[in-house]
Amino acid sequence: MILSDKQVSEIRAGLLGNVRYFVKWLFISLAVGTVGGAAGTVFSLGVEWATDFRGENGWTLFLMPFAGAAIVWLYQTFHEEGNRGTNMVIESISSNETVTPATGPLIFVSTILTHLVGGSTGREGAALQLGGSIGNVFAGIIRLDEKDKKVAVMCGMSAVFSALFGTPAAAGIFPLEVVSIGVMYYAALVPCIFASYTGVGIARLAGLPGENFPIP
Repeated sequence: MILSDKQVSEIRAGLLGNVRYFVKWLFISLAVGTVGGAAGTVFSLGVEWATDFRGENGWTLFLMPFAGAAIVWLYQTFHEEGNRGTNMVIESISSNETVTPATGPLIFVSTILTHLVGGSTGREGAALQLGGSIGNVFAGIIRLDEKDKKVAVMCGMSAVFSALFGTPAAAGIFPLEVVSIGVMYYAALVPCIFASYTGVGIARLAGLPGENFPIP
């Protein structure tokens, strides 16, 4: 079969387009993964410090009402009273919901403060909010369109989750699954994997061993 010059040009243009897309997301995912990995590392160290300090100083339990008031004040100061946390981050991928820039810093401070006084809060939702905020801010800086912004948000979620828990493969796939039950966002698979392994690499360089749950 002999291809015409037009067909050859179309094939060449398609290949070049794919290469450009790959290179573009390689750099974006590495950048988001680096920032997300650093943020996840600092967040993990902060939570660990707060937990250890609380364990050695039981009196911090009596500061819980003040910590709660401080968190409420922070959210009101930054006009984030209506912030829906993890749900907002997830909906920003499946709809036109926007992750506010203040989401990351607020969940960072409030989670560590909660651990410091013995409050009940997990790290999973905080990791997704922090990562989603980082991805959204980065997308705004380089002016990505709406579709690419969603992928950047997912890359941020993967990077922070991976750095925090030391599970790069699971962290790379997890955001693709939580967006919509039963539907995989395959377009973000490679960028999320790149961001995830970059994030865990940053955490390893900082000395974080990752979570380990031995089963006897």
